[in-house]
Amino acid sequence: MNKVLFISPTTYPDPVTKDIQIKFKSLSKVCNPIVFAFSDKKSTTVIEGVETIFNKKNKNRFLNYLKIIFLFFFKIPSIVKNQNVEIICLQDPITGFFVILSLKIRKLPVKIVVETHGDFIDTINLEKNLLLPKVYSSIFSYLAKYSIKNSDLIRSISDFTEKQVLKFGYEGSFVRFPAWINIDNYLNAEIDRSFIDTFKIIFVGSVTERKNPKIIIESIETIDTKISIEIIGQTPNLKYLKELKELISQSKHSQNIILTPFIPSKELIKKYSSANLFILPSKSEGLGRVIIEAQSTACPVLVSSNTGMTDLIIENETGYIFENNNKRDLKDKIEYIIENYDTAIQAGLNSREFVKDNQSVKNFEFGYKKLFDLVFT
Repeated sequence: MNKVLFISPTTYPDPVTKDIQIKFKSLSKVCNPIVFAFSDKKSTTVIEGVETIFNKKNKNRFLNYLKIIFLFFFKIPSIVKNQNVEIICLQDPITGFFVILSLKIRKLPVKIVVETHGDFIDTINLEKNLLLPKVYSSIFSYLAKYSIKNSDLIRSISDFTEKQVLKFGYEGSFVRFPAWINIDNYLNAEIDRSFIDTFKIIFVGSVTERKNPKIIIESIETIDTKISIEIIGQTPNLKYLKELKELISQSKHSQNIILTPFIPSKELIKKYSSANLFILPSKSEGLGRVIIEAQSTACPVLVSSNTGMTDLIIENETGYIFENNNKRDLKDKIEYIIENYDTAIQAGLNSREFVKDNQSVKNFEFGYKKLFDLVFT
């Protein structure tokens, strides 16, 4: 099997979760993997057949970016050379620039795979309050274009992410399969879903402009049905959080709208299993892992158009789609689902079968095996 180095600025928990252990076990079935990433402390070990090289994450975001650049530029080439790495997989085209540039300068013979998991240009502008956002976008575009141009293969997760890469002039091949998700626990969830007097809506994701939960609150103001909404997720953008809280306080449904911080997966599964509708109204989304989680519990889902999420939806059969950032259309779709809830329940059941057939651990393993085979052809 090929020696593959997976490179990511991702921070892994210490110790790694059981789910990550299962992921590592799957990777070790299709290659000889090394994972170079970050954690709360520095360590080098072997987990489920995967050699892990975890670097200590710096608490200061700016200093951590500088550390990522330094390690990617100087340390990665020595690992590639000393361990006879055949393939490198880079999680995104932005940070991947520093790895690729360093390898090209040293003329190391290694195959380069760039992975695209979402909108790598505009996401940070929609997630954070940035000064001079156009400057960031220009820099990111330059870095991404270089990485894409010098890649041997692109691993995408949706039609949306492929189209973004093609805008940078890429003419090579894609291998498309979703990001890691172990849906077994969701498929085995005990369903406790009913609609008697209150229609329960949930949102799961970061509370930011990109994920756009405010539009849910705005869209239900003219709906007379008794509705409850639970917004579940981290709040990295304090300005957006303040605006959301003000919007909730003015809503006629305010007593039935709650904000919940990030919660463990076992509790989250219960939320999915009892909700009447899951809504993810993202302005930009590569695919949306939480959509797959919700569908695995047979929860009806409603997502925004012009995103990777639509790859998972056949309208009225496995879910519903509204026009991106159009609160009137979102309101109309919510009312339609409420009025035709028996049909929505069936769509939820259909989507459960769909993800069961297409998002399994075996599909994940097959995707990487295909990728590694194709990169040498």
